[in-house]
Amino acid sequence: MSASKVNFDFAQEILQMIAVDEAVREALAVTGELFQGYNPQMEKFHVKHAERLKSLIEKHGFPTIEMVGEEACSAALRLILHAISQPEFMKAQEALLVELVKQNQVPKRYVAVLVDRIRFYEGRKQIYGTNADWDENGVLRVTPIEDETQVNERRREMDLDPLESLVISPITGDYHPPDPKKRQTDFVEWTYRVGWREK
Repeated sequence: MSASKVNFDFAQEILQMIAVDEAVREALAVTGELFQGYNPQMEKFHVKHAERLKSLIEKHGFPTIEMVGEEACSAALRLILHAISQPEFMKAQEALLVELVKQNQVPKRYVAVLVDRIRFYEGRKQIYGTNADWDENGVLRVTPIEDETQVNERRREMDLDPLESLVISPITGDYHPPDPKKRQTDFVEWTYRVGWREK
């Protein structure tokens, strides 16, 4: 099989996985199930796709822009971002992706989101200000940022607009946690249960 054929198959499989992911998410959003904690059906597909992507990466290397095109590369990064119950997988990809960013082989903004998301789940301050969450009062806010005075410089390096350009005000009718304090407690318990944090 030629390299170009392998790359095409790799790209198509990634795009198929993200299409399934989005379809499941949309169906659960319609019923409201998506917002009631981490939905088991959604997690099942996230884990399945993470495991498949991991095996593909082990076989072919990371699906860079050069290898599979920007659309499939971005889709692969989104699959990684969705694998939130797989901390070891996400952290392993972070180490690789930080190096690939330096070579312009992956879209920078997705890597910035990954770095921030990992820190958020670990209970640390984010670097680029890409992560927002509902606080204990049910207000959607950007979560704490490390060295916030320099955040826009870091955002610029990752092709992100200035932090001031973000509008963190939920659209009317968007989801709001009915019990913000319980949601926060459940979230922290979940981070320990799946291995993001240690007691």
